[in-house]
Amino acid sequence: MAVPVNTQHDKLESLLARLAQRVEALGLESLQPHEQVALIAYTAHGVVSREGLKQFYAGKTPLSGLVSALRALNLKPLATAAAATAALFPDAALADDPVARRPYLAELDTAKADYVFFRLSSEELLDAIAAFWKRSAKLAQS
Repeated sequence: MAVPVNTQHDKLESLLARLAQRVEALGLESLQPHEQVALIAYTAHGVVSREGLKQFYAGKTPLSGLVSALRALNLKPLATAAAATAALFPDAALADDPVARRPYLAELDTAKADYVFFRLSSEELLDAIAAFWKRSAKLAQS
């Protein structure tokens, strides 16, 4: 018998919450690579869907980490939209430097990229994470 999707999503969100707590205590490096991908994408989606990529840039994650996570989850339109925001900085390399990019945050207009994130529901993201973890588990068994 299949587990209802809502129950699966609840379990996955609970697991992601525990991973976030571990990261707070021990750092992102304490997670397995597939866990890092999931947590980066999940956390960023929550921030961006509420407040936009401008708020993501106020955080610590380099843009390349987010883009890599979104690509790993096969969320290519989001990865492309996020990557395009690097061009909003005077030097695209600033998007990967959380400290150096801060002075430019007030001038950023990420509305176009934000729209792409807004269109992805939390359920779709959780489905993408679950599918990625299944693929990762199969590769680990090979």
